[in-house]
Amino acid sequence: MLALFRGPVVSPDSVGLEKAPQRQVTLISAHDSVVNDEAVLLDPTPLFLPTKWNATQRIIAPPEAGGKFQGYDTPKWSFRENELKLGLPSPVSVPEGIAEAVATDAPAVPLVGLGRSDAQIPTSEARKGYVNVIATRSGRSVWKNGLSEGPPTTGTWQPLEFLAAVDAAGLLGPLVLSVRSGSDEVDGFFASYLSRTLRLGDRLAPGFYRITIGP
Repeated sequence: MLALFRGPVVSPDSVGLEKAPQRQVTLISAHDSVVNDEAVLLDPTPLFLPTKWNATQRIIAPPEAGGKFQGYDTPKWSFRENELKLGLPSPVSVPEGIAEAVATDAPAVPLVGLGRSDAQIPTSEARKGYVNVIATRSGRSVWKNGLSEGPPTTGTWQPLEFLAAVDAAGLLGPLVLSVRSGSDEVDGFFASYLSRTLRLGDRLAPGFYRITIGP
């Protein structure tokens, strides 16, 4: 009974499967410029890698046996007393004055340096302080001068400032300290020096003034 039943027979022609295309390799001449240019354009090699298009190697001739190496001669470890050659630069003469130093870079002129000499710069006198009196109404300096006397201290002190009121008879009262120097000794010295020794009340016209004192 089982031999009477058979399954359907499928022939390969009835399925209609398409055959895969066969790959073919075509040999092209190396002198074909069109194909070579297309291969260069479609080359997947990264551009940052060294290739013949972006990197070259210098052709260095190998040194001859027994000859120079890298442009240097055979080292010489000993010298005679009259053959010491260290390759030192020639000595440079240092100019003695300012006029000679200026003439060093000047062109070769027969009369170069004529009338030039080293100027003697006078040394300024040492001072103990500097007073500047400014009128508060106009903001202009009305009196300024250096001081030959200074506070009896060896340490450093900061600039200080006083306020003063002056009438026809002189100072209306004691000077008012508005900016301190950081030392009570310095502040007291200048307050007494301005009013008693320097007598600013007799030198100024009536009005209000700002007095600054610095080193």
